Order: sequence, then structure tokens, then C-alpha cells
Amino acid sequence: MNRRKLLEAIGGTTLASYFSGTALAQNVASPASASGWQNWSKSLPSSTAQIKAPQDLAALKKLIASAEGPVRPVGAGHSWMPLVPSDYAIVKLDHFAAVDDIDTKAQTAWIGAGARLHDVSPILAQSGLAFRNLGDIDVQTLAGATSTATHGTGRDLSCLSAEILGLRMVTGDGDEIEISASQNADMLAGARVGLGSLGVLTEMKMQLVARHKLHRRVWFMPHEALLAQANKLWETHRNFEFFYIPFSGMSMCIAHDETQAADTPRAEDESDDAVAQLKALRDYVSWFPALRKRLLGWAIGAAPEENVVGESWQLLSSARNTLFNEMEYHLPEDAGLAALEEVRHYIERQRCDVFFPFETRMTQADENWLSPFQGARRMSVAVHCYHADEYQFLFTHVEPILRKYGGRPHWGKLNSLTGRDFAALYPQWEAFADMRRRLDPRGRMLNPYLTNLFDGAA
Repeated sequence: MNRRKLLEAIGGTTLASYFSGTALAQNVASPASASGWQNWSKSLPSSTAQIKAPQDLAALKKLIASAEGPVRPVGAGHSWMPLVPSDYAIVKLDHFAAVDDIDTKAQTAWIGAGARLHDVSPILAQSGLAFRNLGDIDVQTLAGATSTATHGTGRDLSCLSAEILGLRMVTGDGDEIEISASQNADMLAGARVGLGSLGVLTEMKMQLVARHKLHRRVWFMPHEALLAQANKLWETHRNFEFFYIPFSGMSMCIAHDETQAADTPRAEDESDDAVAQLKALRDYVSWFPALRKRLLGWAIGAAPEENVVGESWQLLSSARNTLFNEMEYHLPEDAGLAALEEVRHYIERQRCDVFFPFETRMTQADENWLSPFQGARRMSVAVHCYHADEYQFLFTHVEPILRKYGGRPHWGKLNSLTGRDFAALYPQWEAFADMRRRLDPRGRMLNPYLTNLFDGAA
């Protein structure tokens, strides 16, 4: 048997083709297509709301001021929570995507809220600038990523929202407002992570850094050995994360460090093929965990280490075309590994159907009111399920573990928390709710989910 591609999905390393698995479903349509809006994984019902794409600021202000029902902004649709659905209108910000006022000395730029991160990075590079950090994917809009505190990994690197120096939006009353150090400064910590509930963002002033290259290294190691070294690896590397491969006893490590070395070619990303191989292995031998572990170990043992140098934005993010559902919680730094282990032991005892790796990352603290990283550095643990598989166990068995260890959920990923739950997790919850009501007194930015969070029963 040829071993290439078996585990491609968990990091981009060229491994081996183990089974000839059937290609998995991919999402090639826009989340706001002609048939109505639907989120990326198709876990939410399709919305029949009007899809609006205002051409300019005047059209956006008119749309919100005259709205007869809730108006919800949408980015790339990479959310599993019902933040977007509306019975009235869903607003796309495709015409708010410019990159303006680039200041190479201060390393800042005003960037349109609807700009896709993967489109912005090469524009910034032309001016010698880059985002300080990026998440696992970069297809999101800037507003979508920052409004939900999307993050990458790095012990000393904050989420993208923490890099906002100022923002402009049209509030729920249809008024234009700027929130920055010089205007409405008292609102900035609240507005950086707003879930699209304060108004429709139009542009943001972002703190950037100098354009830089990274050395990407991917390697495998026994999971028990990794646990003993994980904190040291986070201290050592600019970016570090790892993926535990269920039923294998092995983890894949990914590190990125700044370098001046020359660029090197990177193998073609065949991640989707490898997810298919992991699924095929699950389907063929899920009844025999010992054999599954042996086969996985055999393939992983043949995996070469990946070493590649390139632009930061080209290496930090990867393509994720295979549809899945995900729960991610951000845990106190000293509790994250214990929570991961309890989740891992539950799944390997009870859930033979799980084959997607578990992702573990680290993010620096910030002071934004609704940031999951508010107040302290956090370790993130994410559990993924193939989109066609049952995932109710995430709520009944995985989420109680993550909550027990003091976790805060990612705003865009599966969770069952209520407004009362969030109020207990965020010290400024009521302050945010008050600010939200001031900016949107008629509740035009609320859909049923957000209404229940901020104005409804817990």
C-alpha cells in the first residue's frame, strides 16, 4: 500500500494515499446565493430574507433607517451560530472592501469591513505591511472575523479584534458613527467584538506590522510526549498549535517562526483528499479501535517533516473545503490541556465515529468587553465533526466538560449558552448590552438569537 495523503487534512504535510476514499462534499456556492443565505457548513436552515448589497454609504444608511424588520450583516458565512438569519434583510458588504489611508510609518490602514482577509494581505504586502497574525482560514471578511473575535495561535499574539484602532459603522438608527481613540473612545473596547449587534460596520483602522516571512515546520510526535512539552513549545515558537488525531495516540505539531531565509516551494495542498482517507479509515475499521490505531501509527511513522519558508499570510492560513461542524471553547491557560484530555478520553471511549483531529491553540489576553480572551491568555480546544455526521454529543457530552473548566465559547461556533450564561462569563456584559441599546434603540440589528441573548430570558 502507498502511504501518501492519508493524513493530509491535518496540516498540509504530504503523507500517503492509504485508501481511495470518495471525495467529500465541498461548498463552492456563495453563502448569500440566489436561493437564499445559508452558512458554510449548511448546518443552519436556509434563510429566505432579502439579500442586499448597498453600493455606498448613503444606500446603506437609507436601507437601515427605512428597514421594517431586522437587518443583519453577513461576511463569508463561516459561522455555526445563528448570528446572521433575519426575516427581513441580510446585508452583504461587498462594496465596502477598499484598503485606504495606508500609513507605512505608523503601520496602519483603514480597511473596508467587507474585504476578504485573503484579498487584503497581498495589497498590504505591496506597501511592506502585513497582519500580525491570521487564523486557520483567511476567507472571512474583516468585519466577520473581528466581530466574533476570530483568532490564530501564538502565546503572545492577540486575536484580530485587538488590532482595531478605530471603526466606522451605521448604527441601528441609520446614523454614521466613528469609534476611535479620538471619537467615542469609551465605546472602543465594547465595539471591537460586537457580533454585528451595534450596527453595520463599514471600515476599520487596523494596527499592522512590517511584512515578514515565516518558517513553517510540521512534525508528528506521541501525544503523551507532546503534553509534557506543549507549554515549552508555545514559549519557544512565535506560532504553535497541535492537532490530536483521534484513535492514534499521536499529535501533529505546527510551528511558525520569523525568518530572513529565502522562500522555498511548498507542496500542493491536498487536504480534502486526506480528510476522505481519514473518513474511509473510520468507516472501514471503526469496529476495531486497536487496528485503527495501528494503521494510523504506521502511516504517521512514514510521514516526512515539512519545512517551508514563505510570506506570513501564505503560510498561516489553509484551505478548508471539506464541510464540518465545530465546537471551540477558550479555556484558562492552566486548564486547557486537562480539558482536552477529558474530551479525548470521552471520545475514544464512546465516539468511534469521530475522525477529524482536535485542534489546540493559544491566544494572548486583551481587554475587549466580549472578547473570549478578555482579561487573560486562553488555550482553545476545538472538536470537529464531518458535516453529515450526528453532532448532538458536542452539546450533551463535550460542552459540559469545556464549561466545567471555565471555558468561553467561540462566538461563531457551536454552543448552547444563554444570555445569563454569558453574563456570568463576561464582567462587562451589562455594559455592552446598555451600549447596544443606545446605538440601536429600536432593535433593528437583532434577530431572534441575539434578542434572546441581550433582551430576552436566559
